[in-house]
Amino acid sequence: MVSLDVTKLKTREVRMIRRVFPLTLIFLVFLVSGVHGASLSVLREIEGVFTKIADRVKPAVVSIRAESRVARVRRKPGGDKNKKKAPPHPRGSRFSSGSGFIIDSEGYILTNNHVVAGARRLRVRLSDDSVYWAKVIGTDPYTDLALIKIDAKGPLPTVELGDSEKLRVGQWAIAVGDPFGITRTFTVGVVSGMGRTGVGVARYEYFIQTDAAINRGNSGGPLLNIEGEVIGINTAISAPGSGIGFAIPINMARDVVKYLRRMGTFPRGYLGVTIQPVGNDMAHLLGLRGPSGALVGSLLKGGPAQYAGVKAGDVIVGINGKKVDDTAHLQRLVGWTPPGEAVSLDVVRYGKRERLSVTLIKLPDAPNRGKKLVPAIQDDNAEKGAYGMNIENLTPELMKKNQLTTPAGVFVSEVKSGSRAFRDGLRAGMVIREFSYRAPGDRTAPVRVKIRNLDEFEGVLRKIPAGSNVLARMGRGTVQGERTFFMVLRSIRAK
Repeated sequence: MVSLDVTKLKTREVRMIRRVFPLTLIFLVFLVSGVHGASLSVLREIEGVFTKIADRVKPAVVSIRAESRVARVRRKPGGDKNKKKAPPHPRGSRFSSGSGFIIDSEGYILTNNHVVAGARRLRVRLSDDSVYWAKVIGTDPYTDLALIKIDAKGPLPTVELGDSEKLRVGQWAIAVGDPFGITRTFTVGVVSGMGRTGVGVARYEYFIQTDAAINRGNSGGPLLNIEGEVIGINTAISAPGSGIGFAIPINMARDVVKYLRRMGTFPRGYLGVTIQPVGNDMAHLLGLRGPSGALVGSLLKGGPAQYAGVKAGDVIVGINGKKVDDTAHLQRLVGWTPPGEAVSLDVVRYGKRERLSVTLIKLPDAPNRGKKLVPAIQDDNAEKGAYGMNIENLTPELMKKNQLTTPAGVFVSEVKSGSRAFRDGLRAGMVIREFSYRAPGDRTAPVRVKIRNLDEFEGVLRKIPAGSNVLARMGRGTVQGERTFFMVLRSIRAK
């Protein structure tokens, strides 16, 4: 590094510097001003792009309000006939809201399945505040997609569908929807990840990850690129305030919508196996060079894999010549193959590679196993999806499997690691049978409510004041019989 000592220069040179320096400073000021002006011009151009996208797309984004009926709860037959029967709970309605976007000027709207699932009526509000009742054309729970339709008075504005296969991490991403009921909200971010699986929202997952703000109520709204084209359907958030959202790629949705419009469902191939990931510690024991493919755990009775010669312990490494990366990849490859089509399976069995031919059958309908909490839907009656557990009604099969003796209560089927439910101490296999609660600062006796099923659980949850500690009477099966214990749930009604 060179330093300059002005005191050692000749007098004439000093005078020259003193004359030139102000001129140089003025030049630099003009230069910086010019750069700033150019930068401002570029920013204004970018701003103009966003405003044009918003003006063009917002008219095609709709608000969806789903109304579902709260079923009556009646006393089970066979009780004490001398006791006075409790009157049934009055039949009422509950509401949830989401988003959608018009893909056909005739009124076809694409949204998430969890926005419309179980709805008795669907009300759609357009950008001009006109309201229509919608009918469900088709649903696909496996990808969490639904196609609904309204009968409008004339042609409707539509969105333009893009190509999600061309997406790259770092590209612009724009989310439009109704977070918290605030209509047609426009947020900007980037694509922060691709091919995300294991989110837990749908069976077939290959999500686009974005940091464009997605919140409850955004479900079903479009995710756009810088051209204003739809590249995804906003579906889920990692956790409230996390800044990470997930969207279904539009190319995946495009394949499904074709069938939903024509058939009301999407027929999928079915292999008939249970599979699990291949870990680093087991790859060499299975004769693999690395952890890839899908390990067959068991064969489902009557499934095509059983008749084709697939065996437990086989690692499926290829299908129709395509390499299988992991379990999610195999599910997608099989699920997107039409039923009745023969496929070739490459399997590694005790270190030896074999090729088998399997004719797929239609994937059985998904069983209704209770209500799963999905994070990006706005529930007008209660907070949903933030607590981190899945519950379902107790059935004789669940009672027998988990060594439970009392049929009343709700069964905790899954608890997300690190969630509020997990921190409260809840674990899969527990049964919630009773709540006792009171509002913060309330010194009166706590309210004690027995819980017999999902509807009662949700009804009680809506009544608990935010911020309350809840004492839960729990049950859990053991080899010695069912055990009863109590837990304080501090976060189930967080502020």
